[in-house]
Amino acid sequence: MFKFNEFCDYVEMTLPEVLPERLKGVHIEQHEVEKNNGLVLHSVTVRPEDSNIAPNLYMDKFFERYEEGASIDDLMDEIRDIVVKNLDVPKEFSNVAEEFNHFESIKDKIVMVAVNTERNANLLSQIPHKDREDLSLIYKVMVGKDEEGTATITIRNEHMALWGVDAEQIHELAMANTKEILPVTVRSMNEVMREIFAKDGMDEDMMNIMFEEMPANQQMYIISNKSNVNGAASMFYEDALSELCEKIGTDLYILPSSVHEVIAVSSELGTPDELSQMVREVNGSQVAPEEQLSDHVYKFEAATKKLSLADVSLEELKKAAGAENMSQDAPTEGSRPRKSR
Repeated sequence: MFKFNEFCDYVEMTLPEVLPERLKGVHIEQHEVEKNNGLVLHSVTVRPEDSNIAPNLYMDKFFERYEEGASIDDLMDEIRDIVVKNLDVPKEFSNVAEEFNHFESIKDKIVMVAVNTERNANLLSQIPHKDREDLSLIYKVMVGKDEEGTATITIRNEHMALWGVDAEQIHELAMANTKEILPVTVRSMNEVMREIFAKDGMDEDMMNIMFEEMPANQQMYIISNKSNVNGAASMFYEDALSELCEKIGTDLYILPSSVHEVIAVSSELGTPDELSQMVREVNGSQVAPEEQLSDHVYKFEAATKKLSLADVSLEELKKAAGAENMSQDAPTEGSRPRKSR
């Protein structure tokens, strides 16, 4: 039975043997990739000679299946098929690296994604971003899209230097582009549930019984984007939230259910403390750590069109984070404080 490092080494060494003849000259290497909320994945990257395309094969999930009893040979066959499929890329992907060097070629493809500021501190030190309460907006370039999803590249500080632009320019483009490329969607929970059950074949009469119409201010609304991927950034479009306020007749509380979507409710449907407790419980039991957005609740005021933390102030969060860092840096019993030089 392989250990994780041995499993990765085996994949790296064996992959050239199982690839088709036309891919025998690929360059294969291992490296770590930092994802959302500090999650680090271990990748085997495959790059053919004279190619800009280098698919990342994340070993973590494959190793989990190996530990659960999957055959190493079957996994290698699956990995080989993924490599072949990803290297046989559509024509629009073939010039990605060249286009990425030219700002004019990619500026209309820049979109924004919301992440948690504290949990992504290391990543944020390397990329342009805009802080909004306890969240940060980061920016990606959409380099391709097909029936299986979208391919993106995160914009880093070195990219801005290459293009000769600043973070504010990137943000303004992302705000405009995201709204066009990934339009905001606001749907009631009833709508979403009816759609799910309709796909499962439930007839209209039964759905009418199960999902009785409710007053607008008594419903929950899911806010995301057209692709339902990284749609939580839609909460920063004031016009969409304002329209929802007008529809239900109150201010909103925004519950961050994941990086993909948030839930809006009338400000009359609970207190910030009650709602934030619910968010924490859901995050702790139903949302993967890398997909969590925040444990806190936000309020959108219709009159001022202002979005802010509702259950805690930003100052309190910063103070708590500072106290935690001091506690972690304090010497433990039996240790020696480091001398300054």
